Amino acid sequence: MTRQLHLLLLGNPRFGNAWRFPGVVNGPAAVLESIVDAAKTAERGTFDAIFFADTLNFGPDATWPHKSTEDFEPFTTAAALARETERLGLVVTGSATFQAPYHLARQLISLDHLSGGRAGWNVVTSFAKAAADNFGDAGVLAHDERYRVAAETLEVVRKLWDSWGPDTIVEDRDAGIYNDRTKIRVPGHKGEFFSVRGPLGASPSRQGHPVIFQAGSSTAGRAFAARNAEVIFTGQGDFDRGRSFVEQIHQEAGSSGRGTAPLVTPSLGFVVGSTEEEARAIEQTIFEQFIPEYQIGWLQEVDIDLTGADLDGPVPPAAFAESTETHQTALAGYRALATQGNPTVREFLFRTVTAFGARVAGSPERIADEIERWFTGGAADGFILSPSGIPGQLEVFVDHVVPILRRRGLYRHEYKGETLRSHLTS
Repeated sequence: MTRQLHLLLLGNPRFGNAWRFPGVVNGPAAVLESIVDAAKTAERGTFDAIFFADTLNFGPDATWPHKSTEDFEPFTTAAALARETERLGLVVTGSATFQAPYHLARQLISLDHLSGGRAGWNVVTSFAKAAADNFGDAGVLAHDERYRVAAETLEVVRKLWDSWGPDTIVEDRDAGIYNDRTKIRVPGHKGEFFSVRGPLGASPSRQGHPVIFQAGSSTAGRAFAARNAEVIFTGQGDFDRGRSFVEQIHQEAGSSGRGTAPLVTPSLGFVVGSTEEEARAIEQTIFEQFIPEYQIGWLQEVDIDLTGADLDGPVPPAAFAESTETHQTALAGYRALATQGNPTVREFLFRTVTAFGARVAGSPERIADEIERWFTGGAADGFILSPSGIPGQLEVFVDHVVPILRRRGLYRHEYKGETLRSHLTS
């Protein structure tokens, strides 16, 4: 079977300064409408899934004046979209360190059933102090310990999903017996971090269980993903780093005994115009509207402090911590962004608007060329696409970039299956 490109959409509706753009309508009803419209557009473009990031906090204090409020919780948002879409996968972020395994297992399998087998779980190890402060006084766990907790969380969740087998439900109406009790698997888990008896009262979904995504790229995160993930969401800012990351994942997955390596889908921010000139004009609009103070506040979560820095001066190396227990990959990625071409602080902050992933602006052909280069060059199996926030950008991508990818034989013309896992394996 010919290898096919995988496209997913970052669905969070109001990242950063998107609420400021001309033509954007704010408020809960408008945000919900924009999410539904985006999901339907992504489905029209035969995307694998819409992907919702999450942080479990409103961000560092310095960001509060600049943020819009309708950052809906991903599980309920995805459940709403399950009724608005038919084939599009619904990937939600759930914290393996702050959210209890039983709740995660139950919420995720419920979403999988309600959507007809289209759910995915992005397993994260929450690193932000602002999030930790919402879950007691224990603080943030050390980096590698978070992955030990996550490994046990995933183990428990999988045991709970395995409580019911395909032959557990007998539905004997005459005898009044719905389940064969002898075939209910009680996890009875007692581990280092969790004690969970179970079982979970849910049968396997149409795709068996939700697809496992993982977003870590540090040494510990990469090892966790290589062992457990079906899809890896990563932020590789250039082609060479992307290809090296894919090679590492394939090697580590093989060492873990896996016959098939996870799909690797880096973040890709895009700005598309009918011409290169139009794309540059849109990019300039984004630059004029972005809020440096918001980006400065947000970067504090990964131990980068640019408070008081001259926005039009060089990026001070002292702003970057030597090491971090929060997000090691982000710190390294942002440090790399700050050294490419000697940007000013303002220019560096603008680069961080699309995090530390790849970014491309240009005509539809230019966008398609860059996607093809990464895909055929072994630097990605696909992308989680991050639109600029300018109204209409996703529609232009689907109407003008997707047809080019299809003509080149890189991308599907229609869905071959109905579940998220079928999209990812066909």
